Amino acid sequence: MLLHDQPRPRALPTYRTLTCPYNGRQVSFCRGLCAPVAGVGACGRLAPHAMLGRTQLAIARQLATGAGA
Repeated sequence: MLLHDQPRPRALPTYRTLTCPYNGRQVSFCRGLCAPVAGVGACGRLAPHAMLGRTQLAIARQLATGAGA
């Protein structure tokens, strides 16, 4: 197979990339560098590192009641 026969990688669409203020580059996923405010990162997207699952919420609730020690 010749080198020029291979398909070229497609660039990501503009709606999937956003410049990270901390990284300084366009990233397709959050690297978790910022401290999110109300679940939104410094770039304006939802911050996945600020989201808590059911288990994490249950642990936090248990620790808040003081029964988790």
